[in-house]
Amino acid sequence: MKYLLTITLYFFFSASHADSSLVDPDSLDSSMPVVSYLIPASNLKIAAYYLGAPSKLSVKLCSKCIEKTYLLDPKAELKRSRILLKRDILTKTILNKKFQEVRLVVDRRIGSITSLHIGASPYDEMPEMFKTNPLGNGVNQ
Repeated sequence: MKYLLTITLYFFFSASHADSSLVDPDSLDSSMPVVSYLIPASNLKIAAYYLGAPSKLSVKLCSKCIEKTYLLDPKAELKRSRILLKRDILTKTILNKKFQEVRLVVDRRIGSITSLHIGASPYDEMPEMFKTNPLGNGVNQ
């Protein structure tokens, strides 16, 4: 009986702690206002539309992060395999999921995505905003 009680309490506390162990991605390395992430395609979803195009994206930026919704900056650089992508075909591209990974740049100061590169790889060039910094500060993968 004591054994059964111990096991029950163990599972109760471990299950209740599991959800609270996820973190807000903006709290990680909070000294960096602009951060680049390389995420799997499955971690990117459209959360809202404006004038027929995605305006907010819901992303899970790391395995221990909560899913968070960011505004897609109206002036965001949109690319599909190094080719500029028009905003009106972004919905179709995201929903098709014919890509493995996505590189996105989040400006934490304004809570928006300023660059979205669909079909990116770890070997692709970084967005322009990171090329001026030789140390690569402000970059997370």
